[in-house]
Amino acid sequence: MQSISTFYRNLIILLVSLALLNVAVGFYSSFNKSKQSKSTQINYTIENMKFNDETLESKSVDYISQADEMLEIFKKYEFSVDSFLNDESANLIIFSSLPDDFMEIKSVNERKKLFINTLLPIIYSENLKILEDRKKILDWWNESQGENFSRDFWPSWLFELSEKYETSDSNLGNLLMKVDVIPISMALAQAAIESGWGTSRYLREGNAIYGQYTFEKDKGIRPERRESNEKFFIKKFSNLSESTRSYFKNINTHRAYDDFREERKKLRMNGVKLSGVKLVKFLTSYSERRDEYVKDVENIIQSNNFMKFDNSYLAN
Repeated sequence: MQSISTFYRNLIILLVSLALLNVAVGFYSSFNKSKQSKSTQINYTIENMKFNDETLESKSVDYISQADEMLEIFKKYEFSVDSFLNDESANLIIFSSLPDDFMEIKSVNERKKLFINTLLPIIYSENLKILEDRKKILDWWNESQGENFSRDFWPSWLFELSEKYETSDSNLGNLLMKVDVIPISMALAQAAIESGWGTSRYLREGNAIYGQYTFEKDKGIRPERRESNEKFFIKKFSNLSESTRSYFKNINTHRAYDDFREERKKLRMNGVKLSGVKLVKFLTSYSERRDEYVKDVENIIQSNNFMKFDNSYLAN
């Protein structure tokens, strides 16, 4: 009787174990599918880095989500920091997001390298768009022999640009103060600080590189350490280019950066190259830390030799 009892007990244990194993396998399968479905769909486009040249190629790729896949694309199109600086590659690879496994890259230097390679083309590309707007305004102004016509006589595209850059008067000089590039070194350094070199939750969940605020709940991510009486969110974006474009517009239009734009204008008028080190001093309003924040940006620029990016013709 005891052997029969032991047999049934062991049988029950076996059946329970099989049932639990089946549940575990089902859970893992469901989890794995869920994880795959949430995998970031990273698209990319190939652009020409020459000013006013047309796009060489536009290519959409579904479900590229791994760092090694991105590295292969950089290799295929021969883009690197060195090729960018030496003008050896005309290809700018514009990725929509950082890879899903970015945090799994063990080497800090490799993570920083991928972060820079991803952000550099985006910052450069957005600056090119601004330069195109600036050139269009200057060409029209020169054809008008430097006169400031009433807005009633402006072409529709110029009126649209003035609205885009939030300028309401007819003085084209005031508009041009806002339609100008952001030094690459400064944009890269701020991106590194605000996103923790690409490791922040806001960047992973909403492509929020520059820590911009919004008060619209459905358009932002709630900060974990936000005080109970505060209502702001970290603004989220559909891709990295949109996030960078928003940051550029903030610097170029918000009244908090009037001094920044005034100094940039002076540098332009005196024929001095635009540089992040010169202009970052006017960004105290970007952070509650004010002067300490400016020092941090300066340190990032200098310690990573980001000044080299300001030697491009964008700064001239």
